Amino acid sequence: MSIARFCALLCLGGLLFGCSTRPVVVVEKDQFIRMAKAMPKELQARDLLDDKGSYVAPMSFAGYKSYGEELFKRLSPSFMVGETTHDVYLGNTFAATILPDSRVKHWDNGFRISHATQTVTVNMVAIADWNNDGQDEWIVSCMVEPRMGGRSRTYYLLVPPPQNSTEILKGTIAAINECFGLSCTVFVRDSKIIERTASNPLLPPTEVHDVVPGLQPVTEPPNKASSKGGLEERSL
Repeated sequence: MSIARFCALLCLGGLLFGCSTRPVVVVEKDQFIRMAKAMPKELQARDLLDDKGSYVAPMSFAGYKSYGEELFKRLSPSFMVGETTHDVYLGNTFAATILPDSRVKHWDNGFRISHATQTVTVNMVAIADWNNDGQDEWIVSCMVEPRMGGRSRTYYLLVPPPQNSTEILKGTIAAINECFGLSCTVFVRDSKIIERTASNPLLPPTEVHDVVPGLQPVTEPPNKASSKGGLEERSL
């Protein structure tokens, strides 16, 4: 049963006071906060954050012990095909892009590959029903940083959870956060349809937000947590 369907059952049972915000399993909180600060309006429009910047978390959730290993061995870098902003290392998975001079660092929920020309950092961010279709997606970030400086790009991907132990994971781009120094621009893409084959992951952007970190005040929402029948509201 998906997280969203579980929430819907609680709503029908009268166990929740208001169900405007859909539940989110936050895997790496610092990465989720970074995404939320980059595109808060998009997350609010998708009912993943409320107007105070808080999210609703399930009280319990059984997931993978190591998302990082799964992503390294099974996530395809095909979402970057056609990109001209940075190099694209070919391979069916990120593990297959490793060259003799590449260096890899692993952690529980992500990994980093240092190639000769750039560094690629992948993190499992969260699990949520992004487009409200009753199916949960893995939300994964992939940061590409040139080794010699220049523009960096963070791709936010929607990855359908694997259905078996051998399925190659394909990501559909939800947004791209492109930064040059302190100036960042977020391109939000129309991700209404999330296919396992990710047949057209590079649709034209539908919305653009300009962000200049450090020049705008950031107000943290008040800390509060209340139990709501199997769900818990949390602030960032």
